[in-house]
Amino acid sequence: MDNSLMKATFSSLKHPAFRWYCLGVIASLTGSLMQEIVVAWIAYQMTGSSFVLGSILFCFQIPMLTLGIIGGFAADRFDRKRIIVWTQRAALLVCLTWFSLSVTGHLAVWHLYVLSAVFGLIVAFEIPARFAVIPQLVSDEDIMNAFSLDSLLFYSGRVAGPALAAVMLGTLGATACFAANALTYVFELFTLRYIHPKPRDESHNPGLREAFAFAYGNSSIRRLLLMVAVFSFCGVYIPLMPVFTSLLHGNETTNGLLVAASEIGAMVGSLILAYVTATKTRAASLPRYVGVAGFSYGIFLALFAGSGSVAVSMAMIVPVGFSMTIVLIGSHALVQSHVEDRMRGVISTVFWMYSYFGMFAIGGPVFGWLVEKLGPAVTMQTGAAACIVTTALYLYSKSREEKRI
Repeated sequence: MDNSLMKATFSSLKHPAFRWYCLGVIASLTGSLMQEIVVAWIAYQMTGSSFVLGSILFCFQIPMLTLGIIGGFAADRFDRKRIIVWTQRAALLVCLTWFSLSVTGHLAVWHLYVLSAVFGLIVAFEIPARFAVIPQLVSDEDIMNAFSLDSLLFYSGRVAGPALAAVMLGTLGATACFAANALTYVFELFTLRYIHPKPRDESHNPGLREAFAFAYGNSSIRRLLLMVAVFSFCGVYIPLMPVFTSLLHGNETTNGLLVAASEIGAMVGSLILAYVTATKTRAASLPRYVGVAGFSYGIFLALFAGSGSVAVSMAMIVPVGFSMTIVLIGSHALVQSHVEDRMRGVISTVFWMYSYFGMFAIGGPVFGWLVEKLGPAVTMQTGAAACIVTTALYLYSKSREEKRI
């Protein structure tokens, strides 16, 4: 990558506050995702139950789904940096609790449920504040690029976290993993000392009715929210990965490789988005990228579902991860480009907590049930077809609106 291309792709990093933000985020994300793997491993070792694994995940997600909107309003009414600081302090206390219970040998299954729910409560306030504060750390022309780089950090953490968990669990044990995660939060709290967000307009804060009226009254935002909702509901493949691994006669390593291949594709997609959103001229083509990626996602997901070999599945799942990132993060960047600063927190909540996490949480069990009735290939290919049709409707609606203008 030549110097000019590098500068364009990472243009938002020229802002010192955003650089410090990125350092803290990659550290805490890696630690959190490492802890996620460790908690699942401990739960399965204790119970041998897949139901317990799903229940713990539910305990983590339910606070985000029920209280996320409150977190969004908090991000628009109060100091966003202060919210992040306090949520990281709370997360550090949870990590230290994990560590204490593990090192003393008192960790029980009910602790996994309770601490996962507490961590989900913290995240319900953290995520809206994080997304809302990013535009305060960069110039207006770098906002979309900053969101793209933020997604790159997320997917980098999804690769690094599980990899570190695998190494540390096998060599140092779960207690060391909890200690390492606590240190990542200490590091992020250190980086937050050097982040000084720009002032924002606090003349008027939106109410719930106003926020939803704005989100669904704006045709551009409404199209994107509906598209992401359908993709999140119909395109769930990570929770079903063990099913496809079994069909391929694979094992835990095969499952891990398939997930890792998807995340690598997602990282590449984030890099492409960072380059596309580096300038307003290139960012103007982002809706087209989202549309092409929508078709690509459906096609490669269908091919993956019908694959009969590990090699072909690995080859197909990389563009699936790549395309989903373009659709998801590209849509969020486009939504943010239509939003006033006073609404960033609550609109981010509507996007992530409901269009994405909410539909993902519903789609997982629904498609799991359909897999038992129709088989995994037919079920996933039906979902892929729904994604392709939704993309076509998105582009058709957008084209009609542009012609009227």
